[in-house]
Amino acid sequence: MNESTPLPRVLAVVVDADRGRLEDVLSPLPVETVSSVEAARRRLRGNSIDCVVVASDRADDIENLHAETAAPLVAVVPEDGYLSSADAHDAGAADVVPLVDSNLFERLPERIRSAVAWRRYGTEASGQITEDLKEQAMDEAPVGITIADCSLPDLPLVYVNEAFESLTGYSAEAALGRNCRYLQGPRTNLEQVAELRRAIEAEESASVELLNYRESGETFWNRVDVAPLSGPDGAVTHYVGFQTDITERVRAEAAAEQYAARVEEERTRLQTLVDHIEGLLEDVTSALVRAETRQDLEATVCDRVAETEQFDCAWIGDCDLSPATIVPSEWAGSTGSSIEALEIDRDDATDPTARAVQTRTVQSGTVPDGPVHEDSHVPFQSVIAVPLIHRETLYGVLTVYADTNPDTDTDSNSDTLNEEITAVFGTLGRAVGAAIDAFESRRSLLSDDVLELDVNVSDSTQPLVRLAAAAGCQLQYEGAVPHDDGTLSLFVSTPPSTNLDEVDFEPDGVSEVTRLPRGDNIGLYDVTLTSGSLAHLVADAGGRITDLEADKHGCRFTTVVPDRTVGRSLLDDLKSAADGVELRAVRDRAAPPQTPREFVASLSAELTDRQHTALQLAYLGGFFEWPHGVTGDELADAMDISRATFHQHLRAAERKLVSGFFERHPA
Repeated sequence: MNESTPLPRVLAVVVDADRGRLEDVLSPLPVETVSSVEAARRRLRGNSIDCVVVASDRADDIENLHAETAAPLVAVVPEDGYLSSADAHDAGAADVVPLVDSNLFERLPERIRSAVAWRRYGTEASGQITEDLKEQAMDEAPVGITIADCSLPDLPLVYVNEAFESLTGYSAEAALGRNCRYLQGPRTNLEQVAELRRAIEAEESASVELLNYRESGETFWNRVDVAPLSGPDGAVTHYVGFQTDITERVRAEAAAEQYAARVEEERTRLQTLVDHIEGLLEDVTSALVRAETRQDLEATVCDRVAETEQFDCAWIGDCDLSPATIVPSEWAGSTGSSIEALEIDRDDATDPTARAVQTRTVQSGTVPDGPVHEDSHVPFQSVIAVPLIHRETLYGVLTVYADTNPDTDTDSNSDTLNEEITAVFGTLGRAVGAAIDAFESRRSLLSDDVLELDVNVSDSTQPLVRLAAAAGCQLQYEGAVPHDDGTLSLFVSTPPSTNLDEVDFEPDGVSEVTRLPRGDNIGLYDVTLTSGSLAHLVADAGGRITDLEADKHGCRFTTVVPDRTVGRSLLDDLKSAADGVELRAVRDRAAPPQTPREFVASLSAELTDRQHTALQLAYLGGFFEWPHGVTGDELADAMDISRATFHQHLRAAERKLVSGFFERHPA
């Protein structure tokens, strides 16, 4: 059906449904409505109807109408009725639509058009499926497909599609003529291989999951489904195989199993101390297993600790990636607003929570005459701070309070912070740390979320800082383009009075500063950085700078990285390359199925160096504004090329940009 095809004429038979509701949904189509099967049968005799819609909970109604017309029947069945979709199909319905408040019911007109089109053109469409089309479908299928010949010794492969070549790394020339066992290796499960062999020898289908080896030697998990193909005489002549890469799923399952094992291990260690604080460790450890998110886990731990008789309040602060301050992210107990507003300098050696982070050991303290945190309004006088650690990574700190004021409840709290409780919380901290590590590992495998880091670098020797100091101005980030020679163009803007390309400064780390044309009174410059700059480190880590400014005091930038593991590695690299690197903020950001970073990266990979530069300069200079902020001649001069060559690069970049947009976001 195309746009010129007349709309199908519909007869709606409303037996068990809201007539008005059905007519509203069918309003885009020419429709006549009757209230009984008998009325519909009279209407169908001698009249041309393209489709009959039956709203009924009885299969007999569908059967009776099916006998009266050759037009397709679409059954609308109540969600809580007795008529199932299978029964409606058996009674003669071409399609079944549930009467529910969802997109399924709202798309009823489209389902009708589909049923009418299939009745009119289905035979013709099926006849167009040629052998060539089937072969093309196999060649371009997104899963690996192989065919082995049973008439030849050792069942050699006689066909592999492109997806198989991509999956295994073996070309068709390297694969054909060999039994596919060449994908197996030392760690392949022999029992699964034997199960596959038994099925083939018995001429049966089979499905197994194997650890296979690519041509490079890299391992991957492969779900192999095989089925026999028979010739005209019924004898099996070939075996078809389907290979699907399930590596991410298997790794996620393994991470979940390791998480459960670690939690169980820590639970066993805690069990020896459970008598001292009745039920606390058992409940918390159980919560580690039941928690579905890291936030859920941390909130449950705080709730359970705060419920214990010996303690009044508990909170967890995130210390991962070394922020400058420690602030509560989850808390429970008699806190009031004081905990929510709490902020602890992690370098404060007098604060128990900061010391726990610094030393990565359990810390405790009692301050009878004042609050446990200096200059805070936290009303408690005793504290125990527990680092949440797994292996070498510090994920956070658990801080627990008790009121040991002698004037209030000395007897009931005098033993709160003894050595045994310190040992209990030390073990608890390791258990929570292991659980958080498992959540982070699982999220890295299964989630598209990204991490945003705000970084401050107070290093006067950095090229951008020296350049800003020499010019006496602030540099503001406008974009960046990497070059094939390893340099990187960082586009920055300055106040209009600044002639950045004329300042006198030592060029270490900067190969060139070029003024670029721009259609307003802001100065725009291309600062070409040599390899090894901080911007290079961000790009090498898979990150993307989203904001940057530099002045004589230092530079501050925001970057987005794939996950916390990459963020930790990037911070280590930045601290090795510059002095005064400080992480000011860390934010988790939810990403769409394809993040902006991935979209830009995929398009950037298709642009040449010249095309990328031409597009960036045209955008920053205001060439796409009307009237133009700059001319093509000015932009061509900035790139030291002819005007015709500049427009050739720009048009090529625009074509790739537009093609990429519509390929990834079709109308």
